[in-house]
Amino acid sequence: MAVPLTVIVVVLVIASTVIAVVRMTAGTGATPAAAGMTAGAGWGVPSGPPPSRPGTASGSQADPRAQAAAVDAVLDASGASRAKLNDAIALVGDCTLIEKATADLRSVGAERQSQHDSVAAFDLSALPEGEQLRTLLTEALSHSLAADRSFVLWGQAVQDSGCDGGGRGDYQDAQRQSKLAGDTKARFVAVWNPVATRHGLRERSSTDI
Repeated sequence: MAVPLTVIVVVLVIASTVIAVVRMTAGTGATPAAAGMTAGAGWGVPSGPPPSRPGTASGSQADPRAQAAAVDAVLDASGASRAKLNDAIALVGDCTLIEKATADLRSVGAERQSQHDSVAAFDLSALPEGEQLRTLLTEALSHSLAADRSFVLWGQAVQDSGCDGGGRGDYQDAQRQSKLAGDTKARFVAVWNPVATRHGLRERSSTDI
């Protein structure tokens, strides 16, 4: 029985359409995840672990040597601030370059605040003496910061009075706070030096920080 020509044409058209659709959809099953995308990628959301606090290692036990080294770095910075402070005090006392000296005193105050905040935020969990060190050092830095602020007021008063004895009360308050800082630093180094020796760091005196 002969098949009508019209039927043959319709069958061929349908077959060619199916083939075209298959070719167009081939390989389109990939998804962003299959292409290596991660949740949040490209949107400012990090796909890795969060950053660690000083002295910690992601996925591993906290490193006591790293935590001690972080404290040691603050002690170095504090020593540099102390040297700058003493130079500025000497300039004001000699009534020399008072404007520069007062600016340096303000700078020391900002440095002390940064040092204080750093120690307060440190992870010291791997050090048995960690919290005792934190308490003593932040207390010492708080007294030093208070002294710096009073030294700034003293420097301004000396400048405003034309080096005629202004700011004596501020100077005395600064000295009082400095003594409190020194006493606390002495207690701090008594705890710190054994820790420093244990981790290969240098020992300190209260006048080093």
